[in-house]
Amino acid sequence: MPSVIATIKVKEDKVDEAKALFKKLASDTLKKESGTLAYVPHQTKDAPTTFVFYEKYESDEAFAIHGKNLAAVGKEFAGVMAGPPEIVHMEEL
Repeated sequence: MPSVIATIKVKEDKVDEAKALFKKLASDTLKKESGTLAYVPHQTKDAPTTFVFYEKYESDEAFAIHGKNLAAVGKEFAGVMAGPPEIVHMEEL
């Protein structure tokens, strides 16, 4: 099963907005994408502008569907991000 760890740094003045966006995104993703098995945002304790998503998909196709759906909120993401995300693609053992 494909998994992803995505690290996103947000602008200092956008932390609350990012938290609300990420919570809504997680809820919407799990409701709308049956192939998304886990989509869990975390805020780091020692760096509150850094968020880490743990994502798990039932297949590469499900991951591709998520990518297409994520494009729909790209503008909202761009408004809070302080730089490009760091994405690590993994395969569950």
